[in-house]
Amino acid sequence: MVIYTPMIPELIWEGVDGFRPSFQEIRVGRLTLLVEPLGFQQARVVRLLSTDPADYLYSPYQPGRVMSFVPGRVADPWGE
Repeated sequence: MVIYTPMIPELIWEGVDGFRPSFQEIRVGRLTLLVEPLGFQQARVVRLLSTDPADYLYSPYQPGRVMSFVPGRVADPWGE
C-alpha cells in the first residue's frame, strides 16, 4: 500500500496498534454469521458464511448491515 501525504507517518499510524475488533460467530437458523458487537443490542454483520448462493441475496444479513443482537436470541428468518 502506498500513501501519498504531506503528513508524517507517526500521525497517520497513531493508534493503529491499539485497534482490536471483537468478532463473534453466531448461528441464525441455517446461516452462520460473523458479527461485530456495536453496543447495546446491536451488531454489524461482517461476514456471511454459507455455501448457498441464495443466502447472499437475503438483505438483512448482508455484510455491513446493522442488526439487533441479543446473545442467545437472534431472529430466525426461516422459522427453523
